[in-house]
Amino acid sequence: MGVRTKLLFAEILILGLQTLLYFGVEAFEGKPHNVAKKIDGHIPFVPAFVYIYVLWFPLILLFPLALFRADPMAYARYQTAIVLDIALSLLCYLVYPTSFARPEAPNTVSGRAMKLVFRGSYKGLNCAPSMHCSMCYLVLHFVGSTPGLPLAVAAIATPIALGIVISTLFTKQHVVIDALSAIPLAAVCILIGNRLPLTALLHWILGA
Repeated sequence: MGVRTKLLFAEILILGLQTLLYFGVEAFEGKPHNVAKKIDGHIPFVPAFVYIYVLWFPLILLFPLALFRADPMAYARYQTAIVLDIALSLLCYLVYPTSFARPEAPNTVSGRAMKLVFRGSYKGLNCAPSMHCSMCYLVLHFVGSTPGLPLAVAAIATPIALGIVISTLFTKQHVVIDALSAIPLAAVCILIGNRLPLTALLHWILGA
């Protein structure tokens, strides 16, 4: 198995486990708490933001590949942060499950796409902290802290990551507290990731 194949396999495995565990913990969660605040009522529902929102999946899948090419050790730190982000987020969902009422999507092209997203997160749980946001914060951090990352990658990843965070609010997939609570979570993951990088994963990929 070559380096590229191992990299892609690792990303698919991590993203797959994240998705499986994200929905899996819902079976063990108690009654959710409504975390919507007054400020959320002032943010309009704009279904067209769904096209930015779904860019999270290719971003989380492809960004680590570019990061590895630029700096393998930064990649190891990033992956540690990602794994921690998943684990700590799931713990938060179990300890303090959150939800809020989502609006009815209109019968338009964007509205129908939004309905598919709503249907995917059919229980509407696991809101705070938002993993969409926390992982985007991780991407932004590593864009800014990896000198060897190509400018083209930074120029693409930065606006997409920021756009995804904003889109979580305008698609009503998340509320403000979800995006804000993801900031300290990402900071903790970065702190630990910088000190305990997944060097074993790096050695496996490099065949060392």
